[in-house]
Amino acid sequence: MAEFELQLQEPTVSRESLAKKGLADAAVMQNAVWFVTLRWYVCAAFLVFGIIGWSLKSAFVSLSLRVPYVSLWVLAGVLLAANIVLQAVVRRFNEATLRQTVLKSIWAQISLDLLVVTALVYEIGPVETFVAFTYLFHIVLSCIFFPPKESLLVTFGAALLYLGLVALEAAGALPPRGILLASAGVAGQPFARIILAASGVAIWIIVWYITSTLSRTVRLRDQQLSIVNRQLIDANEEKNRQMLITTHDLKAPFAGIESNIQVLKYQYWNDLPENIRLIIDRIDARAHMLRDRINAILVLGDLKSRPVDQISPERVDLRALIGSVVEPLREKAEEAHVEFRIDVPALEASSDREQLAMLFSNLISNAVSYSREGGVVYLGGVDADDGAMITVRDEGIGIRDDALPLIFDEYYRTREATQHNRQSTGLGLAIVKVIAQRLRLKVRVRSEIEKGTEFMVTIPGIGLPDTGG
Repeated sequence: MAEFELQLQEPTVSRESLAKKGLADAAVMQNAVWFVTLRWYVCAAFLVFGIIGWSLKSAFVSLSLRVPYVSLWVLAGVLLAANIVLQAVVRRFNEATLRQTVLKSIWAQISLDLLVVTALVYEIGPVETFVAFTYLFHIVLSCIFFPPKESLLVTFGAALLYLGLVALEAAGALPPRGILLASAGVAGQPFARIILAASGVAIWIIVWYITSTLSRTVRLRDQQLSIVNRQLIDANEEKNRQMLITTHDLKAPFAGIESNIQVLKYQYWNDLPENIRLIIDRIDARAHMLRDRINAILVLGDLKSRPVDQISPERVDLRALIGSVVEPLREKAEEAHVEFRIDVPALEASSDREQLAMLFSNLISNAVSYSREGGVVYLGGVDADDGAMITVRDEGIGIRDDALPLIFDEYYRTREATQHNRQSTGLGLAIVKVIAQRLRLKVRVRSEIEKGTEFMVTIPGIGLPDTGG
């Protein structure tokens, strides 16, 4: 017996969101969150190095080194307090957040970090050590995140902070600091210190130029891909729109055909010869099949066109839901001589009732359609660790192992399914897939040819607290 699990995809951003924000803005939000996350690690590093410097103070002094552990703890406290505020800000970002708001957050974080880096450089030693190259971290990142002009602004800001620090120290406005207990050579001379600092800034500008040039090329390619992607999205939406319009326009003619067939059957049936009755029966069957297909296309198109956030989660009694879905299918089951056996306990979940009903209606209808005469369709439910799991199992024709990964594709039907039920639209499981993606449901299918098929749907959010409603 083979088993297959439907893989959930990330929800597609709506066209309205793309028009307002642009395809690259999701990455901008990720960058803002990433900055905050990285800052937690920096806080931890400052605390750890401060503790090491305090506990091994004598050992470092013997090596002519001074670890500014108090300053490290102060910087850690400043970053910690600022990061708590920034974390609260970035957590509120979503698809509706304006790009400028996210960019302001990133600029605030970069400005804070440059000030902290300047304080760190002062404590470690601006020219005696390589700590000044810490500025390069933000220069490179700004080249990746921002256009060249804005990244150059970050570079100039870092240069002004660094050169200002060195100049103040050289002028005696700031007392010399550093981890080296004794400075020697040109590093101890004020003019030489400024020359060394300026040479470091020159390296920063070279790094900025190289990185910004490469980043600009990457951003240009990203913008081109974004434009092409948006054109593909627009073309696909237009194709779907035209298909839905055409499909909708076909509803009226087929409704007319079916109503006229009913007139023939109820008023003139006995007057018609047998060969004409057979022809009318075939027309009736084809019209019924096409009507079902039209309805399925319209349902699928409607689901795809809804924004991903257009979901109405509510408390759902799954036992009552399954009962309401089964009731309209009983006539179909009786005609196929198929029996329902329902064993769904009292389970609750938080989901969209209408879409859940549509999903189970397609699964149960398929189970009836592909059962053999005298078969049984079992409907069960259990309280699973990750939610409520509802199972739909039949004793029908089954699905080949190689076909399992394809059954959720639109219009796909196996040879066995086509032979057993020619009236199928081939869209039922495609509708199940779209709903599962929208509601973030886990769908697994287990099947064995000639033995039957079982669908297992896990719905998150079981056991909601009583809200008094």
